[in-house]
Amino acid sequence: MSGSKLQSAATGRNWIPWLVIGAILLVIIGRILYLGTISERFNAAFFTRAGIESLKLGSLYALIALGYTMVYGIIRLINFAHGEVFMVGAFLTYFLFSGSPYSWPVAALYGLCIAYGFMRVLEFWRGRLTDPLVLVGGAVALLVSTLMLATLTVNLVFALIFSMLLTGVVGITIDRVAYHPLRTAPRNSLLITAIAVSFLLQNAGLLVFTNRQTPFRPDTPINNAFSFTILGGEVRTSWLIVAIPLITTVLVVVLTLFVNRTRLGKAMRATAQDAEVAQMMGVSVNRVIATTFLLGSMLAAAGGAMWGLNFGSINQPAVMGILPGIKAFAAAVIGGIGSLPGAVIGAMVIGFSENFLTAIFPRTPDFRGITEFKDTFAFLLLIFVLLVRPSGIVGEDLSEKV
Repeated sequence: MSGSKLQSAATGRNWIPWLVIGAILLVIIGRILYLGTISERFNAAFFTRAGIESLKLGSLYALIALGYTMVYGIIRLINFAHGEVFMVGAFLTYFLFSGSPYSWPVAALYGLCIAYGFMRVLEFWRGRLTDPLVLVGGAVALLVSTLMLATLTVNLVFALIFSMLLTGVVGITIDRVAYHPLRTAPRNSLLITAIAVSFLLQNAGLLVFTNRQTPFRPDTPINNAFSFTILGGEVRTSWLIVAIPLITTVLVVVLTLFVNRTRLGKAMRATAQDAEVAQMMGVSVNRVIATTFLLGSMLAAAGGAMWGLNFGSINQPAVMGILPGIKAFAAAVIGGIGSLPGAVIGAMVIGFSENFLTAIFPRTPDFRGITEFKDTFAFLLLIFVLLVRPSGIVGEDLSEKV
């Protein structure tokens, strides 16, 4: 009897999200029509630009959110240091293209770390770091990266690739030093350690990088102006509206194929389902966890570089990773933490709520606008989703069946 009551109550709540979505769509349509009547600037071009800017922002959040959801899916850890890993990736990209060429000792040090990151990537397919092909690949990566950093001014593409490999090594190091010794400790210990690592990276960034906001304007074609016409109105933006969603899509597709089609990806899914059983079946859980931190950190580095390109600057290390990191974590929870598609969906929801909603509620003569409150939308959405569907939009329903 109690089971049927619970089932009917759950069924009765299923229409609530659809009602809310319908109400939001009606409000959006109504606001667009209303704004079109009070000013000519609120035309199709204005709302089109707001839409593509929302897609771009959501793509940036997705790159960060994927790292959160991967780590949580494997070891059930909310890695609060992930926002700072995003910060490290942004600054490494900046210094690689702005500081090169470096002296030979500095270039060699960079090259060693890049080579190790490249070897860890090759290890995905070869199975072990001592494999001859992995060692040869590492030697080639060391030689090429050292020569480039010592003799050339590195362009943005190579700076991004090197930064992703370097940041991947940072992620592996964090896991090995801070999390691996606490694998069997209570979960609260891991959580507190993650917060400590976050503060450590913030302060290390202030010492190593800078304590000021840093311009991020590399000479790259994707920063060039781009415009098109829609319904008689001109949309003026840059090629970043194409580059950022495209790069995000490619990285997400590659990650999804890796997780679903490769042997190591299957090991990651088995570990996420039951680490103890996976280890009994011969899966190297420590290797799977290290791979998870490597991939999540590489995606965060790409997000950091794209973030700097999008906004033209990167904030000082003490604050850069905090708000984007928390919003990306909210996106992972909204979509269904532990789910790769859920992280992307949640990020897009937050991107559109933060950007498009501020566009349809702008400052007008009779309204002050809501731009000042845009940072609260992610957390309001998070509260609403947790109240209506605690497992997230596409997360697995873990409620107990009676």
